[in-house]
Amino acid sequence: MGTLEGMTHALETDAMPHPRRDRRDRRARRTRRRWPWIILAVVVVLIAALVVIGVQVVRHAFATRDDLQQAKAQLSLVGDRYQSGDRSGAQHAYDQARALAGSARDETSGVSWTIGTAAPALGANLAAVRTVADQTAGLLDDAAPLAGRILAMDPDQLVHDGALDMDGLETIIDDLPALDTRLSDARDELDAIDTDPLISQVGDGVGELRDQIDGLQPTVRQAASLGSLLPGVLGADGPKNYLLLFQNNAEVRSLGGNPASLMLLRVEDGRLEIADQKDSGSFNNNYGGAHPNAIAELPDGAYSVFVPNVSRFEMDMTGFPDLPAVAAMAKGWWTEAGGTAQIDGVLTFDPVGLSYLLRATGPVTMPNGDVLTSDNVVKTVLSDVYARYPLPAAQDAYFASAAASVFNALTTQKVDSGEMIAALSQSIDERRLLFWSADAQVQQALSVSPELQGVIPDDGSGDDGATRMAVYLWDTTGSKIDYHVTSSDVARRYTCSADGSTTYTVDVTLTSTITPEEAQQLPEYVLPDGPKSNQRFGTDIYAFGPSGSRFTGMEVLRGGLEQSVSQQGETLGRPGVRVVTQMAFGTTTTVRLTFVADGVQDESPLDLLTTPMVHPVEASTETLDHCAS
Repeated sequence: MGTLEGMTHALETDAMPHPRRDRRDRRARRTRRRWPWIILAVVVVLIAALVVIGVQVVRHAFATRDDLQQAKAQLSLVGDRYQSGDRSGAQHAYDQARALAGSARDETSGVSWTIGTAAPALGANLAAVRTVADQTAGLLDDAAPLAGRILAMDPDQLVHDGALDMDGLETIIDDLPALDTRLSDARDELDAIDTDPLISQVGDGVGELRDQIDGLQPTVRQAASLGSLLPGVLGADGPKNYLLLFQNNAEVRSLGGNPASLMLLRVEDGRLEIADQKDSGSFNNNYGGAHPNAIAELPDGAYSVFVPNVSRFEMDMTGFPDLPAVAAMAKGWWTEAGGTAQIDGVLTFDPVGLSYLLRATGPVTMPNGDVLTSDNVVKTVLSDVYARYPLPAAQDAYFASAAASVFNALTTQKVDSGEMIAALSQSIDERRLLFWSADAQVQQALSVSPELQGVIPDDGSGDDGATRMAVYLWDTTGSKIDYHVTSSDVARRYTCSADGSTTYTVDVTLTSTITPEEAQQLPEYVLPDGPKSNQRFGTDIYAFGPSGSRFTGMEVLRGGLEQSVSQQGETLGRPGVRVVTQMAFGTTTTVRLTFVADGVQDESPLDLLTTPMVHPVEASTETLDHCAS
């Protein structure tokens, strides 16, 4: 068949009726007519399903919110009830909080919630709530055994018959490393949440849990790090001897004050006793002449910033702001005064810290009948004593007796253990209680607690990775006038993109809180050396800039009788400067010290360390994104 004939045949064939094709066409038309209704039905079903899921998600969301809020409320009751002596009530509150957090976790683990996490915008919020609920419940579950042991302990029995309950402490200590790890894991989960798309309520909840972990973990980490070593420190494996420097803040030094009283403390199996005491009159305070023959070797560069007296006079050793170096000097002075015991560690403490301990012991009666309380001890030993006892030897004896009376009370009478722990914690936070150990392992563990270690931590170290500055004070007129002096310090960081440098300034303000007329009424011994008509006193300011910076100058912002740069150099791994000041009573002086570092350094927090004075120093920091004027 030819091509033309084939095409004609095909056309004729297609034009003829075809029964099967007609039936298919009719079915196709009916199917096409049904498709819109099928699609509509599917959409309706999906909408209905989404509504059901939405209702379930909303119901679960409200339930989760209520559970977490109630869990938070129950947790707040745990500490209150425990401190009031209701240990079973505290345990019940913890169990309730744990159950509520578990319920919140269950509410966020269902299918409807999982589907909801895929929804635009809403999904990120649901996922974040699930993480918060899961981590809260998980933390309470994992901490439950430790919490149970703590809440079962009678805090009044932590110190019993003059000794710490070593067994009780060890049952707590053993679980702390695991809790520290669990807190880190929870923090990592929270850090993985992108908070940008979250509504404020959810974002705030994530931030609140993160803040709670950040507030708790440093304490847990410090306790975990030191915990395994604590029994040995407390004499579980044999007696330990610790030298305590009791600092007089009325005559200020860098670490606190003149170490007028030294005590040898002996501890064995948690039991503390005072083995020996010496005061400043026990020492040859011109040992060795020039500084190369000082009582102990100081770190490189120390004398470029500090006066030689720091290592030649027992009363000046705490002028150097580094406890390991001070410990070496203290051991040297103790040996020079006839001490023979092996020194396993050195501590510092002051009357302000003593006032905190008196909250735990209650009033303490001294051998002479004086009653010391948390309210009167600071004024009694740092001010009143100089009017009652004109002779320095009697003053030193009273100072030592006051310290000994409180420490004896800790070991011989009933103590509020909760208050004692709070007192020690506050003293550490304020750097009033410092500790150096001759045991290298213990000393290394102390690195997690720079406040206790008595050093300027390296820049970038620690959990905060802070850049650090420091301001220390040193009375130079042999007075006890610092009971009537306050200080406020402000450190600032200026990031200057114009020249690629960073400028650090610290404003140091000293204020005399008594008038010249009031000063005339003070005992002769309290006032600076010389006649009362002199009406001036001296304080050296020692300021340290960040590592790698350089000191560039001083500016007097508010007048005094004298402010001058006396020494500058580098020690303790950073630049330091000594500023000599002279002030009249009833006046204020402010100096600004400037340090400059190459490169823009604005990522880390800025931290300012200061001397612990009778009246707490007002210290603050700020970072500004412009050049210093």
